[in-house]
Amino acid sequence: MAMWMRFLAAGIGLLIGALVGDFLGLLVERLPSGQVVFGPRVCPTCGGPLSVSGRLPLIRYMSSCGRCGQRAPRGALWIEGFTAIGTASVVLLRFGTWPAALIVLWLAIAATVIDLRHRIIPNRLLAGAALAGLVALIPAGPPAYMNGALGAGVLFAVGALLAVVGRGGFGFGDVKYLAVVGLLLGLQRGVVSLMLAVLLGGLYAAGLLATRKAGRKDTIAFGPFIAIGSLAVALLMR
Repeated sequence: MAMWMRFLAAGIGLLIGALVGDFLGLLVERLPSGQVVFGPRVCPTCGGPLSVSGRLPLIRYMSSCGRCGQRAPRGALWIEGFTAIGTASVVLLRFGTWPAALIVLWLAIAATVIDLRHRIIPNRLLAGAALAGLVALIPAGPPAYMNGALGAGVLFAVGALLAVVGRGGFGFGDVKYLAVVGLLLGLQRGVVSLMLAVLLGGLYAAGLLATRKAGRKDTIAFGPFIAIGSLAVALLMR
């Protein structure tokens, strides 16, 4: 495939990623509190309707609310920017096999932010990613579904074992997240992503213990490590 077509696709991916990042910002803001995700955007300060520029991804941070004059908070700016750049990178690196990798990326961003802020990974987020994954696997046919089912089953079983053995250090939100990763990546790549997540999480926990920033009874958000492991495998492992 000609290189210029890859870069053209990456440019389109950048625009799509900005739009998806805008939606992920809504998920991060609304899912943990049980709000309606698909409701209209409003000014977070006064609750008033936003202008056209205030509804556009990335551009909204240079505009202000027409009612109260407050600028849009920049907390979600990095979500939109990282999603845009990440989407373009996935399309460029995984040209032709990008659908599942994009879902892994988008899920990783939303799950990481929510888990760090609230120490949960919402069921609605995981269910939506699983449904999108089933759609993304359609072009690959039955073998991909079989591989995904095996991956989901194995990672769920291993995650459930870790949750029981860990006695609270590994939540069932993490278990369900692993199952979705297994569905998206398949058995072999799913297991590698799990190994990476456990390794990274273990090193981080060991560092906290060594520096006495946490005790043995303290817990950490494990979702970000699942996100890093799954994203690394989706991008780098064929």
